[in-house]
Order: sequence, then structure tokens, then C-alpha cells
Amino acid sequence: MKDETVYDIIGIGIGPFNLGLAALLEKLPQLSSRFIDQSPSFDWHPGLLLPNTRLQVPFLADLVTLADPTSKFSFVNFLKMNGRMIQFAIQENNFVTRFEYNQYCQWVVSQLSNLHFGLKCESIQFDETANTYIVYVREPGGFPVRFHGKQIVIGVGTVPSFPECVEDIEHPFVFHSSDYLYKKDSLLSKKHITLVGSGQSAAEIFYDLLQYTCQFESLSWFTRSEYPYPMDNSKFGFEMTSPDYIRYFYNLSARRRKEILGTQNRNYKGINKELIDAIHASMYQNLIHNSSYKTAIFPNCELRHIDILSNNQLKQNYFHLGQKRYFPWSSDGCILATGYKNTIPEFLHSVKELINWTQDEFYQVNLNYSVDNQNSIFVQNADLHSHGFNSADLGMGPHRNAVILNTILKEEHFKMEKNIAFQKFGAPLV
Repeated sequence: MKDETVYDIIGIGIGPFNLGLAALLEKLPQLSSRFIDQSPSFDWHPGLLLPNTRLQVPFLADLVTLADPTSKFSFVNFLKMNGRMIQFAIQENNFVTRFEYNQYCQWVVSQLSNLHFGLKCESIQFDETANTYIVYVREPGGFPVRFHGKQIVIGVGTVPSFPECVEDIEHPFVFHSSDYLYKKDSLLSKKHITLVGSGQSAAEIFYDLLQYTCQFESLSWFTRSEYPYPMDNSKFGFEMTSPDYIRYFYNLSARRRKEILGTQNRNYKGINKELIDAIHASMYQNLIHNSSYKTAIFPNCELRHIDILSNNQLKQNYFHLGQKRYFPWSSDGCILATGYKNTIPEFLHSVKELINWTQDEFYQVNLNYSVDNQNSIFVQNADLHSHGFNSADLGMGPHRNAVILNTILKEEHFKMEKNIAFQKFGAPLV
């Protein structure tokens, strides 16, 4: 199959960020586009779509509203078209469940013709004569396809991150939290379960497992944090998820940015306060029903090693960060809610020389989210080190997409709000 059309934008990866970009393009007929993804369909973190788990951003932080509130792809319009806007409003809860957010994204996908699933990008080449990129992809049956594009937007997302000590472990019940729902039924047959991690996913899984304590002999949560702490949802904390703060952060030195990120866990790694309260309440119910001994949270603990014993049990070794000592622990299963990390996709190897790199061999991201000198290769959710903790925040997706599209259009088509924070993040010019 050959497609010799030269598109203005080729998007690689269709997660929420590139999906939002595709949705915003629907009202820009002057820009042609194609988006590809190797998955057969859109499904957002299906292994973590637990009942009643909610996003940590308000519903206005959907795919498009903060860039274009008139878009037909807003979450509010999704509610209206599905006949449940009033019921949603009656809840008086600004935070959408993960399941409903996934439904919303799938609803948007169903209306866009520029999305192609089941196509895996294998390589990209730059055609110097035409000044365009050739994107080579492969269909599920092995048939090659190629697309031509003037600009590339990479939105392949992050991959599960594992502690170094478990990277070579092969055991059916040592797995990343992203696979939780796939493993849950068989996990519930085990007697001793440990959970490792500090953030929202760890808390969601722990709360879910608390509903089955009658089936366990022990359920233990180990976290490096001093305690399961809530995300900062204060008004001035929210002001930091703004273009104002991004500009301030971007203009700091790389060393200073790294130092600041190390102090901001509560801005982007915390847990919903309501979930923390629900966990505490559930553990109290265990207490009054004489089963509190089954469940425990161990803060200040870092997983250092796992051995698989002859009976297939898992012998773990933890280091207590406060007491500075090691201690052993055993269980039948170990869930690793240890987050995600960015990787450089292999398909960029052939255009590597066109991309600017940091000393750590990661993208050198420009303020407009391009990573080359020609503003022709852009990245999604790969700017934590350059633009700040907002990188993975769903609410910043529309802002980033508006910046990318304004750059490509060479005009401010999407009006960017400025000076929206009451806080002035830099020193005043006097």
C-alpha cells in the first residue's frame, strides 16, 4: 500500500495527547493529518480501569476545552450526546472516573477519520529533496505502508518502570501495576500479597484489594514515602499547572530544574485525599471486625532485592530509609506500582542527527515542544525535565497542542491566555 499524499502532520501514537491534537485539527481544514498507533483500538490503561477510580484533574481538563471551548469534542458535549449531562451535574463532582474518561476518548475516536490503529511505525527517514519525512509503518498482516509528512508529532507515551532489582525476575505474580486487572482474578487465590509503590496507582490497587481481605492472610503496602500523602489541590498549587509557571520553569538552568522537580512530589505524585480517607476508613472497618492484623502500610521502605524460593514464594529484601537497616519479607505475589518512564523509540534512529539532545541523551525540548532546529519534530509528554511537573498532566495537553499547532500555522490561531496566575513566579523587574 502506498499513500503519496504529503500530510502537514503525521502523529505517531494515539494516547490522550495526540488524540486531543487530532480533535483540534478537525476545525483546521487547511492542515491535513494522519495519526497511527500499533494498538488495534483506543483503550486507556485498561489494566487499571478499576471501579470508581477518578482522574486527578477536573472535567474541564478534557482533550480540547482549555484550547477550544467551542469544540464539539468537549467532555460536556460527550455527556450531552449520551444523555447524562444532568446526572453528571447532580453529582457535583468535578473529577471524572477513569472508566468514563476512557469512554469519552473512545467517543472522540469514533468521530475522527484521521486516526489509523493497527499500524506500527518501524522507521522514519528525511527526504532532503522534498523537505519531508517518510514514515514507514507495518500493518498487522505484515504489509508495509508509508506516509509522507511535513511535521512529526511523537506521542508514543511512557512505558512501565521497574526497580533495577527485579528487571531479570520472571514470576507470574511479580508484575507491574499496569497489568493489575489482567492478573487480579488469579492473584486473589494467593494468601500473602505485597504492593510496592507510592503514588495514585498504588493507592487505588491497595484500596481495591482491601475489599477482599477475608481471602488473604496478609496484605502489605511498602512505600518509600514517609506516609501516603495527598496531592496538592490548593488553588495556588493549581496555579502552577499554568503556562505562566511553564515559562518560568523553562528559563531556569537544567541543574536548577532538576533540583526543583525533586521537591515537587506533592504537585504530581500525590494521592487523591478522598482515596486516602477511603483507605483509612476501610482499614478501620477491618480493625473493628478483628482483621486489622491482615493489612499494614510500611512507609520509608525501599525494595532492594527479590529471590524466588523453591516453593515459588517470593523472598523480598527491603531497606528502611529512616532506620537505615535491611529486613526480609515473604509473600506469594508482589505488585510493582513503580510508575512509568520515557524511552526514545527505535524508529527515530534514522533521524537522530536531526534531533537536539541533552547531555543525558534525552530530547532537548524547545519551549514550543519541538526537538529540532526546524520546528518539524514535536514530542508529547517528554518534557518533564524542561517544562516541569505538568508534562503528564492531562489538563496541559490542550495547551501543549495549541502551542504546537500555533507553531505549525505560524500564527496565534489558538489564543494563549497569559498572566493567569496571581503568583509571580520570577523575581520582579524593578
